[in-house]
Amino acid sequence: MDCLLAYYTEKFTKIDGNIFEVFSKFYSLDLSPVDSWLESQFKNKVKKDDHLSTFYRQEGNKCYARKDLLKSLEFYTKSLCCATPSGREYGLALANRSAVSFEMKEFENCLKDIDLCFNTDYPMDLKPKIYFRKAECYFETGQKENLEKSVTETYKFLSSTNVVDKVRIHCVTTRKVFDTIMEKQIASASHSSGVLDKNQHDLLSHRNDTMRYDKIRGRHVLAKKQIQKGDVLFIEKAFIFAPVFKENKEFYSFKCYNCLKDIISSIPELNLASEPLKGNYEEDLKHFGDKNDNYPYFNRLVSNIYKSKNAAPYIVMSAIVVTYLKKYTDFFTWFLKQKNCPKNDLNILVKYVGGLITKHIAQLSCNSSIIEHWTYSSTDLLFPDILITIACGMFPSVSIMNHSCRPNVTNFFICDTIIVKALEDISENDEVFNCYGIDYRGMNRKQRQIACRSLYHFECKCVICIDPSKEVDMLDSYLCPKCKGLVPEMPNTALSFCVNCGDNYSLKPFRKINDEAQKYLENDDVNQLELLIKSLKIRGEKFYTNITKILKKYTIDYIVIMSKRVSIMKRMHSMHSV
Repeated sequence: MDCLLAYYTEKFTKIDGNIFEVFSKFYSLDLSPVDSWLESQFKNKVKKDDHLSTFYRQEGNKCYARKDLLKSLEFYTKSLCCATPSGREYGLALANRSAVSFEMKEFENCLKDIDLCFNTDYPMDLKPKIYFRKAECYFETGQKENLEKSVTETYKFLSSTNVVDKVRIHCVTTRKVFDTIMEKQIASASHSSGVLDKNQHDLLSHRNDTMRYDKIRGRHVLAKKQIQKGDVLFIEKAFIFAPVFKENKEFYSFKCYNCLKDIISSIPELNLASEPLKGNYEEDLKHFGDKNDNYPYFNRLVSNIYKSKNAAPYIVMSAIVVTYLKKYTDFFTWFLKQKNCPKNDLNILVKYVGGLITKHIAQLSCNSSIIEHWTYSSTDLLFPDILITIACGMFPSVSIMNHSCRPNVTNFFICDTIIVKALEDISENDEVFNCYGIDYRGMNRKQRQIACRSLYHFECKCVICIDPSKEVDMLDSYLCPKCKGLVPEMPNTALSFCVNCGDNYSLKPFRKINDEAQKYLENDDVNQLELLIKSLKIRGEKFYTNITKILKKYTIDYIVIMSKRVSIMKRMHSMHSV
């Protein structure tokens, strides 16, 4: 792809004129490199390979033996992907994966794999153990009726199959044990999947925000009433989303890339439910979208394609898509037969669709959100500790919010749904600001302005960008002896000045006091609390707001304490019972 983009970038960069005419002109060029690239992608397809499936399954067995459940799960899933459907290796991979699911208490997924396993060429002599596992799942989840059926099925299978007496005796004994225990009250095991209720699709309004438009700010969001810190402003399901590959161009095996749920059994769940819009948003929808067909609204989102210095990537990707649709599918043949088809000629239709796709790719680039999920880095499963990028999604209502380098809302994702919450109190009629990834805590003003201009083609005038005293660097500033204003710490200089009164100061005495406070902070004396108070007292009297070094020191201490706590919990409980 990089070579393809480089080839066409030399021939085509900026868009001048109508996007449809521009794409039509581009599509009339020699597109043999595009055809060759597509052919190479199809030649490199990975075919089913039972030998490779066996290899991955054996690697999974090694991980399972040392109780690395997450890794074994990944290998068993890879084994399943490589195996011939319904074949012996396919069944073995399913059975092994069901064992991991059972140990992780993912009983629903365990049952799914077992049911699939029964429809494969799974070895007959190994079937008793998955019959037992199925019964144990029902037992663990308190499903008495299903447990009775499962035990009966197991007994029937053993009675009609040549298996060793030892196994048959074990089955009969197991049934008696189950019958006795199920007479007692069994607490139903509930498992929260961490997903939203089925009815919480699309945009959910809490009636505390409203969408507005003016010539200066464009479309934006205002607080309709006083919003408290922590209040939810938006819950919106993605209009569309596309998966993001890992660095090695692989998908995460524990994610369903159709619905973005966490999964154990990698079996896609097709969810085509269309839930009604919640929250009485009819008035806003007249101007900002339609609950049944939001394409016209999405089509009006800003693309900035005419401001782009290099539009070749958009056009090349669009050309690849329409070439694929034309040569490898019957999409255009089907489209021409539809009543609402906008064009009657095949070539004209192809170029028209190509122009639309070019525009939409640019719109996605400007308006999409990176969907990130928390996940686990190890097998202890105590808490998620790694943030991973899963997909790139389009949330039309959320995209209306303007940018601020210091936003007053934050967001997180559950599957393909975004939840936007207030970071601070927001007064009635105040604007609600999102952050487009350009944050004042990670970039200085100059870097932020360059990023805003190059990526989004605007100059940021947020509360941080127009007031230098609110920059993160200013947290390490000193207190003006005269007016108690802010005296910035300036590296590689001996002098500074008060931002408030303008008096000049030598930084040497300030730095000397800072070093003294830092010594107290880093002292390993047993009475650290007293030393911490001394350090805070010095900095409280002489410093404007010096907190970064303290935060760094005690964040490290917190991590050490948490590590010890986790170690204690592991000793108190088994590895996977917490």
